[in-house]
Amino acid sequence: MSRVHPPLRLRPMQLSDIDAVMALEHVSFADPWPRSLYEREVKAGRFSRYYIVETDTPDVDPPVMAGQAGYWLLGDEAHIVTIAVDPQWRGRGIGKWLLLNVLAELRQRGAELVTLEVRPSNAAALALYHKLGFQAIGQRKRYYPDGEDAYILELVGLDNADVWQPLAEELAGLDARIARNA
Repeated sequence: MSRVHPPLRLRPMQLSDIDAVMALEHVSFADPWPRSLYEREVKAGRFSRYYIVETDTPDVDPPVMAGQAGYWLLGDEAHIVTIAVDPQWRGRGIGKWLLLNVLAELRQRGAELVTLEVRPSNAAALALYHKLGFQAIGQRKRYYPDGEDAYILELVGLDNADVWQPLAEELAGLDARIARNA
């Protein structure tokens, strides 16, 4: 059984978050994005959105960043460009909660198709993506700087009630769990 959620808050990433984001990048990825890329993405904002998950407990000030995610949206197609949860917060459903919130926003903004890349060696992420309905559609050979391939996954029909309903129910359950711990 996974540990209990702390109360969480999801908010847009700001330039003042970049130091914490870079720290998370370095513990989460073998090939972290450069600071300048996050700065440009956060400033641009027209086709991209980035979010921070932080703890929302009165006894912890400032809040602790537990994760982050970002996506690009062009028309009805979205691409999740990054998602990470701090290692000390993994195993609590925070990644699932973060991804479901991103999918909810993408659906609200008109996305029908969502894609992402994932390392074949990232078993936990692959299991989560498959559980939420993502399917493998291809592979990018030697995609990562260390030579590992990337699986290309997609979720089709985000605008379809049959696809969205189980995801919405999963999100509602996680939201209720978080609210109980507030």
